[in-house]
Amino acid sequence: MFNFLGLPVMMGGNARFPPVSFVHKISMAPPQEKITQDSEASDESTTAGESNDNAAVPSASTSADPSARLIAAAGPVFARRGFDRAPVREIAKIAGVNIAAINYYFGDKMGLYRAVLAGIRDRRQREYPVPIVGSAPPEEILGKLVHTLLSRMLASDNTGWEAMLMMREMQQPTTAMNEVVQEYFRPLHDAMCQTIEQLMAPLPVAGSEPTRSWQEDALVAQTALGVVGQCLHYLIGKPVIEKLVPPEVRQQHFDTESLCRHITASTLAVCGRSDIVQIRQQIDDQNSNNPETTTRPADAIKAATSSTTNNSAANTLAADNLAANPHTASGRQT
Repeated sequence: MFNFLGLPVMMGGNARFPPVSFVHKISMAPPQEKITQDSEASDESTTAGESNDNAAVPSASTSADPSARLIAAAGPVFARRGFDRAPVREIAKIAGVNIAAINYYFGDKMGLYRAVLAGIRDRRQREYPVPIVGSAPPEEILGKLVHTLLSRMLASDNTGWEAMLMMREMQQPTTAMNEVVQEYFRPLHDAMCQTIEQLMAPLPVAGSEPTRSWQEDALVAQTALGVVGQCLHYLIGKPVIEKLVPPEVRQQHFDTESLCRHITASTLAVCGRSDIVQIRQQIDDQNSNNPETTTRPADAIKAATSSTTNNSAANTLAADNLAANPHTASGRQT
């Protein structure tokens, strides 16, 4: 007689066992993909009242690769419930595989979670790569960095769970957070800091602490994180924005491209390059004249700076004239 693994059952001591290598192959074979009754008790059962995630992953059970099905199934579950409360039994059920497949392909639940995060990270980096600092003028690189950052945040996935999961990881970090920061956030942050440092107008060194310390150690980083904060607000504050801003204004001025121009212009103004309205006017004019051309903030700044210089010279000349002929000023006032 043979048991369910195909191994002989002892019958009077006459049974003949297969070689050890055969038993090892059986124990190391991938788990059956079809769900079977598992005798192990699990405390990670679905919590009462929580929604079923099957409908959110229509493709989770269609891939031929069991590991891909597990990743597709796990993403929405992790996003809605968090890592700690996501039941692996439900993930396996949605994927249509045995629960043991999680350990077989990923080592454990955290391994599966890391694979989900890595998938999001790889897709975003492939679709919106970080521009190379120095490949163009810093004003232009800033515009590309803002576009990359904003696009990664606002990029839509079919289910909407990817942004939800990334936000949850930032608010409730797991042991995977360090990888997310070093491999996903840091390259963009470092490029932003380098670019802003190049754009910062020369400033006199503060004469006293703690202002000097802030200027030398924190000013650039805080300005870079301020850019991130602006972009992030349009993601997490979307429901509020929809109530505060009229629909026709949102439709015209709150798309990704328009927001990118605004954030770029405001950041350049913060860096002391020129006036925000003049920069934005030049950017808009360039896009209106040639929609197919990528915005070049560097040209806008040159024009804005030139205009500011001309206005300043005109104002200086007018002041000199008034000083030389005060009766003219009196006559204008009456």
